Amino acid sequence: MKRSLVVASFLMLCSSASFADSNPWFVGGEFGGMNMKYKFEGTDGVDTLNLSDTVNATYESLKVGKYFEYGRVYTSIVRQNKKDDFSSWSAGLGYDYLFRNSTSVTPFIGINGLYTKGKDETNFAKSYDIDNPKGFSYGAEAGLIYAVSTNIDLEIGTRYMDSSNVDDSRTEGAAHGKFEGKHTLQYYFGANYKF
Repeated sequence: MKRSLVVASFLMLCSSASFADSNPWFVGGEFGGMNMKYKFEGTDGVDTLNLSDTVNATYESLKVGKYFEYGRVYTSIVRQNKKDDFSSWSAGLGYDYLFRNSTSVTPFIGINGLYTKGKDETNFAKSYDIDNPKGFSYGAEAGLIYAVSTNIDLEIGTRYMDSSNVDDSRTEGAAHGKFEGKHTLQYYFGANYKF
């Protein structure tokens, strides 16, 4: 009886170890660039302003997730570096479908969703009190993962996000102002450690 218990425990340990190896957790980081298109519109009751522009900035991201047989799920925290008096923080979830093959390079496509909180320090945004846009972005991503070793992956990718729900507005009598995100394009290099 004792031997059966030891053998059963050993088999359970081996099967859980092999399950852990085939479905590892990972922690990773990204560094990249982003192009964010946005629109301002407002009036002080006399003059009207309509402005569309793009912020070209860099960002860093920390990811934690889990690999599965055909994909991976992860959560991320993203910090967009201040550029043109605009900065932001985001938190989100992503899923990537991995096209497994016999090489060390794995292509992927996926979806991503983020909640973003921005800080706009331009005079226009401050004067109209629309300097804290926030909201959800969502979109698609694609890239390549290169397995350096069993535990280390490098990746490159691109992401297109619809940011039209990231906004801020204010109305006061005849004066009103609105900040509205349009879309964001990210391109990045990343590294992941699997455990």
